[in-house]
Amino acid sequence: MNKTIIRIGAGKGKLLGVLNQYLNSLGLPNLEKSRKLIHRIETEKYILEICLLRWEDIKTYSKEFDMIIYGSDQWLETGHKSMIALKYFEQNNCRLSLLVPKEQMDKPLSYFKERKIATGYPELAKNYIGVNENNLINMTGSVEVAVSMGWADSIFDIIESGETAKEHGLVEYKTFIKFGAILATKKPERIPLLEDLGLIEKMAKGKIIAFDGNDGCGKSTIAKHLVQEGIGNSAATVLMCPYSGYIGYSAKSLLENGKPVEWAIMVGLNHWKPPINVNKIYDRSILTCLTELIKADISKEKMLEVIDTWGPLPDVLFYCKLDIDTIVYRMKLREEKDEYDELESLKKYNELYEKAYQFVKDNTSINIVEIDTKDSIETVIKNVKKEM
Repeated sequence: MNKTIIRIGAGKGKLLGVLNQYLNSLGLPNLEKSRKLIHRIETEKYILEICLLRWEDIKTYSKEFDMIIYGSDQWLETGHKSMIALKYFEQNNCRLSLLVPKEQMDKPLSYFKERKIATGYPELAKNYIGVNENNLINMTGSVEVAVSMGWADSIFDIIESGETAKEHGLVEYKTFIKFGAILATKKPERIPLLEDLGLIEKMAKGKIIAFDGNDGCGKSTIAKHLVQEGIGNSAATVLMCPYSGYIGYSAKSLLENGKPVEWAIMVGLNHWKPPINVNKIYDRSILTCLTELIKADISKEKMLEVIDTWGPLPDVLFYCKLDIDTIVYRMKLREEKDEYDELESLKKYNELYEKAYQFVKDNTSINIVEIDTKDSIETVIKNVKKEM
């Protein structure tokens, strides 16, 4: 009998422990450290073909694997949106922290934010610390030496024991996020097979949780965090970005040509929708299309028709609300900019999102929740989870 071959791409080095944790959960033995990069494990039901690679190679060739295992710090920084997270693994006490010279522990965070910070996580440094692009010293390893060499005033990096930092005279100033690792797939059609083989747990019906609001309000950061942690009712979770990808970009020409209703319906009907048992975390949802409909003075009846095309609708729709001054500051930190990042545009859309929020609240049964995103990401996530 030909056995099913399941190919797994797994990160090398520290993630070997996570891979072994997963194998042990299947009743399989550990892989021992060696120079061998491809391993085959045969069972009564299937053959696992495990390839040990660097994250960049796994990301590039992710469609070649049935499942992948990687650090969620890497996904938060640069990960593919279409990876479906199947299982989350804690990694002891791994965390992303700001490390500073011991004698500067009494300085305010603004002191370091306005000076050079060395990191291998530039996007997260901008999101969490608010450091300007010009103050980032990008490094791919041995970040601890940056302060000793005079290249930077502090570092933003992964720590576990903190011993390496101490060796270089650095102490942990603030922890921004603890993280683990993720078992994921880019092949939703394989999920039933993975369940039948006992490689992942049987999944309950997934929830739909959406985050929407003006540029710079933090919705993308919140959505990505929930995907990497999971939301409890089902192991599988995916990040949904309906206005990007093939459908989103194809539909944009309709909006640019003065057809906002057709644009909103095309995106609502045709954006990718994974299996029913996968949790969907939306980065932008119906509020975004409503802002354009309100701007074009579309009738209430037509806007309700558009909302219907987005079904199934969110179990919870979070309206991420933020004052305009903070939005403008955050947008200045972004490297890539477009016409929506200008001050007048940001002010206009802040007003339009308020109107869209009120429209949904007054005219639909959607559970829409307003949430202040000015607080730290840890506080915002806690507040979000209370509402879910």
